[in-house]
Amino acid sequence: MRNGMVLLLACLLNVFPAPAQSPVVQQILDAVNTDSLVWRAQRLTGQVAVDVGSGPQAILSRNSFQPGNALAEAWLQQEFTRMGYAPTVQAFSGNGANVLVEKPGLLHPERKVIICAHYDAMPGGTTAPGADDDGSGTCAVLEAARVMAGQDFENTVVFALWDKEEQGMLGSAYYASAAAGNDEQITAVVNMDAIGYDGNGDGLLRIHTRAVGNSIALKDSMLLVNTTYGLSLPIAVNNPGETYSDHASFWSEGYGAILLIEDFDDDPNPHYHSPTDELQYIDTAYWTNLTRIAIGTTAVLAIPAGPVDIHEMKAQPVFELWPNPAKGSVELRYNGAGAIGKNVLLMDAIGRVAREWTVPVSGQRLSLEELSPGTYFVRPTGQGSNTVQRLVVMP
Repeated sequence: MRNGMVLLLACLLNVFPAPAQSPVVQQILDAVNTDSLVWRAQRLTGQVAVDVGSGPQAILSRNSFQPGNALAEAWLQQEFTRMGYAPTVQAFSGNGANVLVEKPGLLHPERKVIICAHYDAMPGGTTAPGADDDGSGTCAVLEAARVMAGQDFENTVVFALWDKEEQGMLGSAYYASAAAGNDEQITAVVNMDAIGYDGNGDGLLRIHTRAVGNSIALKDSMLLVNTTYGLSLPIAVNNPGETYSDHASFWSEGYGAILLIEDFDDDPNPHYHSPTDELQYIDTAYWTNLTRIAIGTTAVLAIPAGPVDIHEMKAQPVFELWPNPAKGSVELRYNGAGAIGKNVLLMDAIGRVAREWTVPVSGQRLSLEELSPGTYFVRPTGQGSNTVQRLVVMP
């Protein structure tokens, strides 16, 4: 049941009548800052010492078997705390420790949207700066936490930093297995692993997806963010995607997930898994672009919300849809108000009209045949945004 009920969630604040963009998502994207990314990367890769309570120390290696790994874990907790969060540590497998922050959703706290990366690094030994793999993704998760801190969302956002990815994705596998065992609703996972190297300067990024859960729809959401918000980044899609990073832990449990990565196929980082994986080889403009599309996708899937929107959604609706989620057809029932509009619009996740019906009376069934699975919005014409209802169309 958990996998069958996975939802394709999309943005929209003030969806009707609406431009495709959400001003909140745009503000979040505009707040992403290269200097902020670099500042944290300097500390995570040992260029600048950190102080977690025992005096200044440099994180020289984040390899799981080096003391710098535990130092990095403490510093990551410190950074989340400095941003106003209450991080938790999920211990596993001896010395393994995931660093997690949950930002509860106002409307659906049970639905989790995860943005994640791994903070451990290779190679073994005393020097493993791991700037690209995966300091770039780790700092992007911290940046997501920073720019999303002041905004409420309908769904819970999880900022997750995994340990022991390099030993077989142990940290993310532990989390995903525990979540599946508790039948948790993870509606989306956006994983970032090596998002800062662009040796040939073509700007190409890759999205890895597979037909698992709603992974294909999550890829489509990232593509829509790229066009809707004018990022215009060159994107290649790997389908079926590779299983060499933490997103695969969620695929193994039937959850939808995607991997955002640099062009690892055709433009690999020559410093991969070496002591020279340093910040100097990162293309900061490219890194910032990939950070933006990951954060924008996460914000869209988490659905920005304000007090007015939540109040309207919790109020007695003018009409109801039954069943919801639905497959094949749905019944529209007016709540004691008679026919509130002859024409009813069905809008997709970015505000396009997918279907229009004439519904003069309560109880009429509406055909959903040939609609793609996902989340839609239903509104009788001529009515305010408080009459909007979400409809989930099942495959």
